[in-house]
Amino acid sequence: MNKKLFNTMGWILLLGIGVSWIAFGYIDWFLLILPLTYIFFSISDGSISKMKNIKKIKVSQIILILIAFIIAVGIVFGLIQLANILINDVLGLTGWIKTLSQFIAIILSLIPIQLAFGSVIYKVIGDVNSTKV
Repeated sequence: MNKKLFNTMGWILLLGIGVSWIAFGYIDWFLLILPLTYIFFSISDGSISKMKNIKKIKVSQIILILIAFIIAVGIVFGLIQLANILINDVLGLTGWIKTLSQFIAIILSLIPIQLAFGSVIYKVIGDVNSTKV
């Protein structure tokens, strides 16, 4: 398919997430849609097609990636729920301050997990690139 089409589909999903977030607030589906947009953007910039070494990944490395992904999603979900409790119950924020606080909380909860999950992926890709087949 055309790379421009994947770029457009990624932007449509990203804008759809933004509009629905403003209209309805945070929805758990965002945790599933956001990686899909990342995949669309990765296809559009060509970084998916550059992964020719994907066939060299061992089953143990795939299991490591899946476990790291599950743990990362669990931690992000836990941090978002903690932020929700803090924003709604402890601080009692309302209005645009609440929306802004939720937005900041979600961004801040994604950063450490992105670094941790990214380091697992970086290690696996480094191992795959270093092995000779």
